[in-house]
Amino acid sequence: MLFIILVLAGLMAGLATLSGQSSQQLVYEVQALKARLAAEAVLERQIFATLDKIDTDMVVTSAASATINQCQAYIDKLEPQSSALATQVRIISSGTCTGSGLTVVRNIEVEVIE
Repeated sequence: MLFIILVLAGLMAGLATLSGQSSQQLVYEVQALKARLAAEAVLERQIFATLDKIDTDMVVTSAASATINQCQAYIDKLEPQSSALATQVRIISSGTCTGSGLTVVRNIEVEVIE
């Protein structure tokens, strides 16, 4: 009887550990999604500004970042490149979410060609 109780206690401890790890993974996935969506939001603003005028400045900088859904988002850098055929700008946006002891950063990079 005592052996069965010990085996059941071990199984319950294992289940509790597994449940805690699952919760932490879920928190990480939510924070990662929020960071990516924040980065996409400022990226879209920059793309539309760039489509209007290819040599426009950054719409949101790291010094004055946008707060979107409790996350910070900004345009990391603009890298203009010109050739004889076209002008293009590489846009890199970043989203950072902090919460529940985690900080998650997502970067998105696109190129806009005039």
